[in-house]
Amino acid sequence: MAERFVVIDVETANPDMSSICQVGLAVYEQGRRVETHSLLVDPEDGFDEFNIAIHGITPDLVQGQPTFAAVLPVISRIFSDSVVASYGHFDRAAVAQACRRYGQEPPTTAWLNLHPVVRRAWPEEAATEGVALAKTARRLGVDLLKHHDAEADAIAAGEIFLLAIEASGLGVSDWLQCVTAPIRPGQGYERHVSTYEVSTEGALHGEGIVFTGALSMTREQAREAAAKLGCVPLGGVSKKTTMLVVGDQDLKRLVGADKSSKHRKAEELISKGQTIRILGESDFISMLKPLLSGSP
Repeated sequence: MAERFVVIDVETANPDMSSICQVGLAVYEQGRRVETHSLLVDPEDGFDEFNIAIHGITPDLVQGQPTFAAVLPVISRIFSDSVVASYGHFDRAAVAQACRRYGQEPPTTAWLNLHPVVRRAWPEEAATEGVALAKTARRLGVDLLKHHDAEADAIAAGEIFLLAIEASGLGVSDWLQCVTAPIRPGQGYERHVSTYEVSTEGALHGEGIVFTGALSMTREQAREAAAKLGCVPLGGVSKKTTMLVVGDQDLKRLVGADKSSKHRKAEELISKGQTIRILGESDFISMLKPLLSGSP
């Protein structure tokens, strides 16, 4: 319990993952929260009305705030040599994308995705109820004061991780190893209906992914690549969907009827509380490069 860890959560101005407009950090030492931070960031990019509706951050609120390049040294200092945790892979990918955008090196630290932690600490509940942050916090009695505020989300994720540590008896370093092991030895991870060979060691294991719009690759190629990352490729947007990848050209058309039916269905489910990340194909491809660097 003496290990230090930092939880990070980010909010973005639009579906471009590099458009970070808020960073939330929660620092834990000796099994308790010792500090938190909420950093508003000027994304130097346009805001999508849909994103504003989710987190409430507007262009006026970030006017005059530092850019991500300016706050990165602060983030790196808080990270120090600690394990960094995030609730899902999106936050890590967004930080990497923002670093790339500003020509900066991403922080070199061990990252821990808390989705697999929840699936292993409470396998039965996660299998039936999912691992969405708000639902998991409610089930475990964790306060989530303002969902989609980066600081509040980071705090809730940190408290969930503390409960997982307590329930399992595993420390932070132990969990770094545990998340790579099957939930039930001999039975693999969770059952899925995909016909693709989903990697049990992929960094995005547990994500249900859907593709829409004009892509630079075929749907088959996109789904195969997603499966290598651990995602379960899905044919349509449903309660199993956690990630929607939109063709870049389609993503630029961010108004009503210009969006595909899958895009509109995802936004409808998000408005009802489901956690779905919407991102462009270029962001998806950028996630493939470091995660599949060893692939032929």
